[in-house]
Amino acid sequence: MGLNPFWDIAFSLLILSIAWWYRSEGPERLGVSQARRTLFYSGLSLAFIVLVGPIPHLAVRIFAFHMVQHVSLMMLIAPLLILGSPAKVLLGSRKPVIAKSARALANNFLFRQLFRPEVGFLLFLTTLILTHFSPLANAGMVNSNIHSLTLLLFLISGSIYYLPVLTGNPSPYPASYATRVLSLFVMMLPETMTGFFLYSGNHLLHDHLATTSGATALNDQHAGGAIMWAMGMLVDAIWIALAVKEWFANEKLLGEMGDE
Repeated sequence: MGLNPFWDIAFSLLILSIAWWYRSEGPERLGVSQARRTLFYSGLSLAFIVLVGPIPHLAVRIFAFHMVQHVSLMMLIAPLLILGSPAKVLLGSRKPVIAKSARALANNFLFRQLFRPEVGFLLFLTTLILTHFSPLANAGMVNSNIHSLTLLLFLISGSIYYLPVLTGNPSPYPASYATRVLSLFVMMLPETMTGFFLYSGNHLLHDHLATTSGATALNDQHAGGAIMWAMGMLVDAIWIALAVKEWFANEKLLGEMGDE
């Protein structure tokens, strides 16, 4: 199975357009720090690496690269973009059409429900399970177009999940610091267990792998599982540590205010 070059062009244009928009908005005028802007551009750069060029073309043939895309988009790139305060920039856009549209969405009842912490958690978890242990998982390995569409699903579900649990953006349903830390910790379990099951399983889960010789195909599946298991634990630990640090900083600030 080969990847349609259309996806290289589409993802390139999407990423470059987002980078141009973000820079043109001047997020610093809205109080977005240099650190947050750097995280946003880092997320876009990583997205370019895993969505354009050699990696996506290898990912439709080699399961390990397939999993690199999954982990990167859901657990690393999505939170990096969210930490860049894109929702704040959208709502405060210099462009009236964008600002008006963003505010209309922000005031839409159904759209707002997506950003309840529990809804984002369930959406992220459902995406994780369906794209690894359902017919959709197999379809993504035998149809390059489905594979590419699931990559967008990873990024969207990841962004929805991380928006209320990481700081930097206005949220219709702000989560307490305790809820944020608990959510990130609990989410680590299905993420790492998914990697563990792929790593330790002795049965091939995808038809594409079955076209390769048995031992090689199983080794490829095990390698993909190991990547998700290890990377998931490492990346999740970073976000949990960040959430705990912000929680402690907030408690310290409240304590200082109480002493005045």
